[in-house]
Amino acid sequence: MPDTSVPNISSVRVLLYGDVNLNVMDGSAIWLPSLAETFALTGAEVHVQLKAVERRDLLTGPLRALPGVTVHDARLRPGEESMTPAQAAEALESLDAALDFDAVLVRGSEMCLELVERGHLQGKLWSYITEYGYIGGGFPDALVRRVSRIAEGSRLMLAQTEHARAVLEALVPAAAGRTEILSPMVPDHVRPLLAAERAEGALHLIYTGKFAHDWRTDRMPEILEALRQSGMDARLTMVGDKVHREPNHPGWAARMQETLASQTPGFTWTGAMSREDSMAAMARSHVSLGWRAPALDLSLEISTKVLESCALGVPPLVNRTTIHEDLLGADYPLFVDALGDGPDEIAAVLASAQPRLAELSAHVLEAAEPYRMSHRAEALTRILERVGAVRRPRALAVPAEARTKVLLAAHDLKFAGELVDLLHADPDVELRIDHWESLHKHDEAASGRLLEWADVVVCEWAGPNAVWFSQRVRPDQRLVVRLHMFEFRGAWLADIDVSRIDALVVVSDVTRRRVTEAMDIDSDRIHVIPNAVSFRDLARPGREGRSFRLGMVGIVPLLKRPDRAIDLLARLRARDDRFTLHIRGRMPWEYPHVWRKPLEREGYLDLFARLGASGLREAVAFEPFGADMGTWYTKIGWMLSPSSTESFHLAPVEGMVSGAVPVVWDRDGAKGVFGERWVVSDAEGAAQRILGAVTTDGGWEDLSVRAVADAEQYDEVVVADLWRAVVLPPRA
Repeated sequence: MPDTSVPNISSVRVLLYGDVNLNVMDGSAIWLPSLAETFALTGAEVHVQLKAVERRDLLTGPLRALPGVTVHDARLRPGEESMTPAQAAEALESLDAALDFDAVLVRGSEMCLELVERGHLQGKLWSYITEYGYIGGGFPDALVRRVSRIAEGSRLMLAQTEHARAVLEALVPAAAGRTEILSPMVPDHVRPLLAAERAEGALHLIYTGKFAHDWRTDRMPEILEALRQSGMDARLTMVGDKVHREPNHPGWAARMQETLASQTPGFTWTGAMSREDSMAAMARSHVSLGWRAPALDLSLEISTKVLESCALGVPPLVNRTTIHEDLLGADYPLFVDALGDGPDEIAAVLASAQPRLAELSAHVLEAAEPYRMSHRAEALTRILERVGAVRRPRALAVPAEARTKVLLAAHDLKFAGELVDLLHADPDVELRIDHWESLHKHDEAASGRLLEWADVVVCEWAGPNAVWFSQRVRPDQRLVVRLHMFEFRGAWLADIDVSRIDALVVVSDVTRRRVTEAMDIDSDRIHVIPNAVSFRDLARPGREGRSFRLGMVGIVPLLKRPDRAIDLLARLRARDDRFTLHIRGRMPWEYPHVWRKPLEREGYLDLFARLGASGLREAVAFEPFGADMGTWYTKIGWMLSPSSTESFHLAPVEGMVSGAVPVVWDRDGAKGVFGERWVVSDAEGAAQRILGAVTTDGGWEDLSVRAVADAEQYDEVVVADLWRAVVLPPRA
């Protein structure tokens, strides 16, 4: 992507709050000071609101010492220990009223829901929800409803891993397109000790963190015993003091306490330690223990403790899971089977790996590099750029009374997401929305009051809303209207007073030509602003084998020409049966107005009959409509656009951002949107192009890189500037 940022990150203000108690040393508590330190590395001004009374400073002491970070004490009445969500919301809103933050990042679903329902942080709330990060128990409807409401009211949702993002977007359509990765982070200075500083002789094992049944901390001393019984000199150190009460396992906590207090040979329990001392103890060890119960294998998150161990060059012993395989590689020798492996089997794994510990230390150190704070700070800066905070920080905003009052009027905002986000994020704008009940129905009195208030009116759709406002805007007000192809089918275009339109926005030159034919409006007032795509959202790691998968989004109406996609697949599979076609979207009978048309219905029935009678039926996957397109694109290598007509066709451009190669049938306007290189004349030409790429070493990869580069012109940052120029022209 082109670098469009302006280096004024130091003017960005960020407020952080975690629904966590920093008096307790565990992974969720460590997260907050780590995040504050990482944000400080971006150059932003960072504020942290504490939840609880500060009883000890193992975490808060280093946090308060961080340059660029201001810590705010919990706002409590005498005798209270920690803030309720309502109290915390009041504290955050009070700080925001005083400092006008560019972003307010909050962890915890109850806390995020409280803020969304109150509505005072609209446009700047970043919600980090972890409850769905464990998929073992399924997803209760109540949880899905809660997270959906949070997503609807948040500027961004945050997920820890790609797997967590995929699950979130599949569960919660409102999260699709606004979910960013917030990976765990480890400080840059966390490095391995020199070989001479490490413990010698015995195999030193270590566990740091909370003591809980499913973390199998009560059984870890059995590993030590098995090693020593096999004749191996071994030591085990356990660090921490938080022993969980286990209602489902009566007496477990007491037995854990007894184990910790035991005088077992080779075993040491240190109690609680500062984060620095805890990592120093880990650095002196050879292997860290992360053996857990099978139920936790379904977690979608990465343990911060595992990453810290890797950053120290200490290989972790962990369950074999998809998350751990992504981090450490499928052939990592310190994986254990949570179901089948007990202390004796784990002792054998450790003994087998001991001669390779130096090699494994270098391997895990490399695996930790992307999670170091300097790298994560770069990622956070890009997220701040995405929401406009870097380029237009609120600290540099005009006074509130001088802000431009923008009214956005529409019955449907599904295509206006980037415009709403742009206006919400712009510190020089006050945005209000006139949401019409339907295409024709609205509250005229409310619309009139909003019109009286506005400096600029933006009509999304050139429909009855554009008719109403064009006939009522004052000469001192600016009117901007966006026209889609749909409006040409209505009778209201003739009723729009085009003389009052300052800017008419269309998505492509094809639409522009139709506008000049249908409406009497000066060409210099027509602006082509393409649909926007988000590189931050869609540029995700691709999946193996994607170069043999064709993708198509939407087959309704027949003008989408799914028959051409089937023709192409037949030609490809005649040469190589690895090719498959994946069609995403609703079926034609899900659109009653389409299915009622005899010619449309017969056309689809013929298509499905042909498919069923051929050998292609096993190579075509019909996949249901869903908002989680970012994940779907990662498996697609070729995005098809066989339509007879399109005003723009967003799906292939989105696919290009993900690295999929577009295959676009020639039609009016196709070369203007996609460029000549991606346009083909027919299915045979498409087949030759695809086969040529997959049979040439690096052929598909080269096309993929070019596709990503060609999509840059449609990135949301670029398109936002085009919108800003139309909606908010320079002040006189």
